[in-house]
Amino acid sequence: MLCWLLNGCGGGTTVPPVPIHAMNGNFSISAISAGASGVNTFAGAVQTDSAGHVTGIVHVQGSFLFCFGLLLELPLTGTIDSTGRLDATITGSGNQAITLNAIVSPSGALLSDGNYSGSGTSCVGGDHGAITGFQVQPFTGTYSGTFNPSPSTNITLELALTQSAVPDSRGTFPLSASRINLTGGGACGFASATLAAGAAIGDDLELLLLGSDQASIMIFTGTATGGDTRVVRGLILVDTGPCSGQNGLVNLSRQ
Repeated sequence: MLCWLLNGCGGGTTVPPVPIHAMNGNFSISAISAGASGVNTFAGAVQTDSAGHVTGIVHVQGSFLFCFGLLLELPLTGTIDSTGRLDATITGSGNQAITLNAIVSPSGALLSDGNYSGSGTSCVGGDHGAITGFQVQPFTGTYSGTFNPSPSTNITLELALTQSAVPDSRGTFPLSASRINLTGGGACGFASATLAAGAAIGDDLELLLLGSDQASIMIFTGTATGGDTRVVRGLILVDTGPCSGQNGLVNLSRQ
C-alpha cells in the first residue's frame, strides 16, 4: 500500500496533464491604442482544441475597419499555453496583422494583462496598445421593450430568442425566434412579424424582422455590456413599408 501511494509500484508517478485555459464561444476583444487609433473591437467566434491551438473568425469595429479594407471576416490563429498565456495573430489584407498577447482566465471567459501590436503598410502598421476581452453570454431568452418610431406610434416588442451554440462560417452565432409578439405595430405593417435573420457578433445583437404585410422590414441593432446580455441597448429602424425611415431607441430586457 505504501509503495502504491508513493510511486505507483510500476514505473513512477503519473503526472496529470495541466488543464488549458480554453477560449470557446462568442468573444469581444477591445484594443485600446496608445497612439491615435482609439478603441477598436474584434468580435466573433473563437475555439480552442485540446492541444491549446486557438482559431476563430472576428469582425472589427473602429478605425481599423478602414485599415483592413474590404476584408471584414478576419482569421484569428494562435495558442494558449498551460499557464493561460495567449499568443495570437489576427490577419487582414495587404500583409496587415495584429499580434495579441494576454492572460486567459482559468474559466476561459476573460482576457487580462494584454497588449497588441500592428504590422503592415496601412494604418494598422506601427500601432500598439493594451487589450482586454471577455466571453459574451448567449442572447437566449425572452426579450421585450417599447419604442416610439414616431410621436403617434408606440410599439411593444417581445421576442423569444435562441442563440445557436455553433457559429456559422462567418464567425457569427445565428439566432432563431420561437415567438414574436408585437403590440401597436399594425399601422406600420407589423400586426405580427417573423425573424428573417438574426446574429450575435461579440456583444452586438442584430435582428431583421419581416412584417405581416410581407413588405415592411424592421432592423434592430443593439449592444450588451461587458458580456452580460440581460439588457441590450439599441436602435430600431423601420426600413421599408408604410413607416419607412421611422426609428426609435429601445432597451430590450430579458425576463
